[in-house]
Amino acid sequence: MSGKLQDRIAIVTGGSRGIGRGISHVLAEAGAFVVVNYTNNEAAALEVVAGIQGKGGRAEAAQADVGVKADIDRMMDGIEERHGRIDILVNNAGICPFNGFFDIDEETWHRTINVNLGGTFFCSQRAATAMRRNGGGAIVNISTVTSARGSRDQVHYASSKGGINSLTNAMAYEVGKYGIRVNSILCGGVWTDINAHQRTEAAVAGITSRLPLGRAGLPEDLGKAVLFLASPDAEWVTGAHLAVDGGSLTM
Repeated sequence: MSGKLQDRIAIVTGGSRGIGRGISHVLAEAGAFVVVNYTNNEAAALEVVAGIQGKGGRAEAAQADVGVKADIDRMMDGIEERHGRIDILVNNAGICPFNGFFDIDEETWHRTINVNLGGTFFCSQRAATAMRRNGGGAIVNISTVTSARGSRDQVHYASSKGGINSLTNAMAYEVGKYGIRVNSILCGGVWTDINAHQRTEAAVAGITSRLPLGRAGLPEDLGKAVLFLASPDAEWVTGAHLAVDGGSLTM
């Protein structure tokens, strides 16, 4: 494969499923060597790798719990040792344990913030260290429209993603002088395994009927937006928050 990301080394956290799977495939199709990060499900990550390789792309799987800094450092060190550089980081890994406001306990709160916000920060810090040595790079953070408007049973999740939006701004300001661009995508209206319990026929029909574009999003829709932000086409874009949501923020 060849394209806008030819020979770039790209890491997709949480790349073994859902949106991360779609992003991994799109970046590989654009020529990147994709590191598919996973926490526990090695088989799913290897399936993504095999799918990419079956289309002529290049990829490998890398285990790390992004809620654990030591795991992040181990994974990033290994990637640099094998490939010599890191060009693109997509902070996609996240959890959303659906709980009502009054039912969120301390453990659930801290784990959600630690994985979603902490993982994004520490992965970015470590990857940006490598990018700075090599003259620049691109970081894309996957956020959500929920951070702007709230949603049922997602106070902790929305809070973590709102933090990611602020982190995107702050990081873009801090690392721009090193040629590193940092942007976020506000995702909405995409059905994946994280919200599978909500995917009743009535729920899907209700949401898609209200979306201005009239259909649910696909992981590949997010992948195409990530490709733009990670590519030279976005060389003068940083600190931006791109809504990829079928128009759900207008609802």
